[in-house]
Amino acid sequence: MEKILIRPLGLFLICGALLAGCKSAGESNIPLVHAHRGGAALYPENTIPAMLNAVKIGVPFLELDMHISRDSQVIVSHDAFFNSIKALTPEGDTIPKADMKNYKYYTMTYDSIRKYDVGSLPNPAFPLRKNLKCRVPLVAALIDSVEAYTAATGKTPVSYNIEIKSDPAKDGVFSPDYKTFADLCMRVLLSKNLGNRLLVQCFDVRTLNYVHKKYPSVRLSYLVEDEGVSFDALMAKLNFTPQVYSPEHDMLTKEVVLKAHAIGMQVAPWTVDKREEILRLKRLGVDAIITNQPDSVMMWLGSKESELK
Repeated sequence: MEKILIRPLGLFLICGALLAGCKSAGESNIPLVHAHRGGAALYPENTIPAMLNAVKIGVPFLELDMHISRDSQVIVSHDAFFNSIKALTPEGDTIPKADMKNYKYYTMTYDSIRKYDVGSLPNPAFPLRKNLKCRVPLVAALIDSVEAYTAATGKTPVSYNIEIKSDPAKDGVFSPDYKTFADLCMRVLLSKNLGNRLLVQCFDVRTLNYVHKKYPSVRLSYLVEDEGVSFDALMAKLNFTPQVYSPEHDMLTKEVVLKAHAIGMQVAPWTVDKREEILRLKRLGVDAIITNQPDSVMMWLGSKESELK
């Protein structure tokens, strides 16, 4: 085993506050771990209990998603509606798959949204997950809960990788227009004074270009899917170079990692849960890995220390 594999978790926590600034590209070959949706394989995704558990086990970065309610509240959810495999109605009933898009957040007030249960229903994708009754949180409440927990327990403050879930196909149907969407999200996020512990990610190049222009101090991550488009063609869609390039993991080659590093971007692939792929990405020199099972990934990377005292 390489000596670098036994560095302690402290390296993760020191670097976690500043993904793009704590090390130069390729300086350390231990990627930082981002808990995807708080660690969806461990606790109900995008909930406060999931985030607190991730902090408890020593994850330096929390990854989460934002949508907008009818009353312009910024909520934490990956889906734009109550998914039938993840949510129960306030009465405890399941939501028919054919009807779930009728339960879209953009047509519901937060007072209604908060009554649904998004944690009790077992998720077949994650059979070992802890199931418990949870609500869709406001992003402000989630951040406040995490910050209060780290302060109370003396843990190193974590960083946040937060996605604005805008998309041209969603405008006016599942979300407001992308500028309004971004402004509502940024107003809340900037009010938390997270500084360099905040990283905002998005697939939507309209939103990334807009946020970069209007909020130039905010660190941004460019999410991309494997659509057979080259790295150069993807980068040409942006008016600037973001701090982080975040591709679907199977898109990555050594050449792409080197290209990203050469123009000053960190590389943070998503969403990786298999040990063999984790180690392949580490060998490529990625800077972070977004995963549903951060406990296992930290162990595979040889960097996990027990904090469950």
